[in-house]
Amino acid sequence: MRFKYHFWTSTRATAKSFTAYLAAVVRAVLLPGSQIFIASDVKGTVIKIAEAKFDEIWRHWPLLKNELTTRVDDGKTGEKKSGNYYEQHYKNGSTITVVAKDTSRGLRANFGILEEAATIEEEDYAGVLLPQMNVARREVDGSLNPEEPPSPQTFITTAREKSVFMYSKLIECAVTAILRPRDAFIWGMSYEVPLHYGLIDRETILDQRYSKTMNEDIFARENLSIWTGNNSEAWFDSHRLVKLRKLLKCERKAQENPTNSDTYYCIGADIARYSANTAIMVIKVLPGKERFEKKVVYTEVIHGANYITE
Repeated sequence: MRFKYHFWTSTRATAKSFTAYLAAVVRAVLLPGSQIFIASDVKGTVIKIAEAKFDEIWRHWPLLKNELTTRVDDGKTGEKKSGNYYEQHYKNGSTITVVAKDTSRGLRANFGILEEAATIEEEDYAGVLLPQMNVARREVDGSLNPEEPPSPQTFITTAREKSVFMYSKLIECAVTAILRPRDAFIWGMSYEVPLHYGLIDRETILDQRYSKTMNEDIFARENLSIWTGNNSEAWFDSHRLVKLRKLLKCERKAQENPTNSDTYYCIGADIARYSANTAIMVIKVLPGKERFEKKVVYTEVIHGANYITE
């Protein structure tokens, strides 16, 4: 709640939705006149999640529900629900609106939570959700609070492919956290946290991890919170490289080839300049009658070396 940008990548069963929704309730209670929206790309699902999380919050802290208004003279009852819309009105003038992103156009808010943010495209974020937060919240006397971040945004999601728009937003938030640490906070967690607290079963996770039918990228995203694949600016397709990878182990020294005595090795290096990274690659060449077969048998990256000499 203290940051303009908050990006949380975590696995299932880490209470990220519960925590974000609780933050919305606390903000609504403590900051009068807050206009808060919670949006998702999945119509209907976000409403069901919201109802379940708010009911859980009321069970833990029933007094918080007393902050909802019960007035009926202006038509603003405490809670309004429908198949794709959920709204809460608070006694101090705050509101929380839960919508699917494609039904949120025209809303006005000063705090936004993006549920499963990785599924939201750039066009919807920039053209539908972001314009809702053009006006900052004002205090009861009409003044702006200089200590309150203007139009803060919270992104909660499981990891996805690096090619999605939100990965670029994550990198942007990471850079902001370095340059302006008071403005942005990013974090993530793997399955170890819910496992430690008994929310998931250890044997189930291990069965998934070592199953031959489990895709490594899917396991990394769903259970390790690792964004996989390529970003939109990648030169090489990592999925294609993985499919081409056939060797089970690297060769750290030359090996005799009983079927081809003409086998030889080529060594290439991309030499670093000014404390960059040096990349080394060893290619095994097997000459044939009609073509040469080439296999990459070893790669190494030397980080931070400087080979520039006088």
